[in-house]
Formats: sequence, structure tokens, C-alpha cells
Amino acid sequence: MATVVRAALAADVPFLADVLCMAGRGHLPRGPWDLAVPDEAERARLLVALAGGPYRSWCHRSAFRVAEVGGAAGAALVAFDPGAEDDPTLARPLGAALESIGWSAERIGTLAPIFGAYLTCFPEMPAGRWIVENVGTRPDLRRRGLVARLLDDALEHGRARGLATAQIACLIGNEPAQRAYEKAGFRVAEERKAPAFEALLGAPGFSRMEVAL
Repeated sequence: MATVVRAALAADVPFLADVLCMAGRGHLPRGPWDLAVPDEAERARLLVALAGGPYRSWCHRSAFRVAEVGGAAGAALVAFDPGAEDDPTLARPLGAALESIGWSAERIGTLAPIFGAYLTCFPEMPAGRWIVENVGTRPDLRRRGLVARLLDDALEHGRARGLATAQIACLIGNEPAQRAYEKAGFRVAEERKAPAFEALLGAPGFSRMEVAL
């Protein structure tokens, strides 16, 4: 079946919500979204609101590229320049998404320890750097080269914007993902580790990987 790489559409949002969850988990059984919202149905509503809501972010469909196989979304990733965003953080979009599914300010506040520990190791995303994130593939379509196609497409878009460097984050220990990124030219530039992060997720931290465009 032919593969087409394209911008994400509104109809892709449920799939993109799954990708956000997959990307957060990496090679682990649970990721930050699982820990923040343990109920599966509620978590799905949150991620649909985040990916399809009114606020642009690096978790919004406006930043996603999709690999379509046989007319259906099969894999996706985000590629963006933080300097082109009004606010590259997730604070406002995530708060709005949580409010949209009925969370109170008090309940939203309970997430601070989870995301605080997670962000101790998450790499900075400086303006002027082409950031690739939120990579995920449908389980039945893995190992078919879809991520490689998406990475090539993402790096070409970064070059077209005149940027010098692309960056991607990889959980330390996620060897399949790291190998896929290395095939696209990325190399580990920095490792960030913290006991609080490892206690939360079970991985030591993140590798920040870079490639010249």
C-alpha cells in the first residue's frame, strides 16, 4: 500500500491523541499522561482536547505530520520551531484542555508534582532550533519504515526554513527509538538524568539528540 506524508487533518485528532500517549510512554509501560490521568477514557478525552482544541502547541494537530497508509493515518510526529510560537510551553493549552473535560483548578494543581519531576530531564527547546517530538506509529504498522519517512520529511521542512540544527528527545534506554533516530542522522548531544524522574517513570532521564540540517 502506498504511503503518503501530509499535514495532519482534523479527522486525525483521535489518532494523534493515541500518538501523544505512545510518545510519552516510549519503551515504558506508563508515561506522564498515564500517570497524570489514570482513567483511560478520561485520558483519551484530554488528549483529544489538547490535540484538537483552539490553542496551538507542540501537541496540537497544527504541528503534526502524518504518514498515511492505505488511506488511514499510520504514524505521526511533530516538527516545529519554538521561536515561531507565541508560547512554546504547554501551560495554557493543557490548562484549557483540562478545564474542557471538567477539571477544577484544584484538581489541575495536583498534577504539579508529576509534570515537575518529568520536566527535570526534558530537554530545553530553544527558539531557532527545529524540534521533532511526539513520534508514534500504530502497532500493526511498526517496522515498515514509516518513522524514517516522517523523519526525512521533518528534516527537509527544517532545512526549507533555513534552520541549522534539528533536535529530538529520546528516553534513555529506548534503544529502538534511538537507533531509528541515529539512522536519520541524529546523535546524542546531552543526557539529562534525575532521581525524581527515574522514580516517576522508571527510566534514568532523556537523551537530547541533534543533527545538522
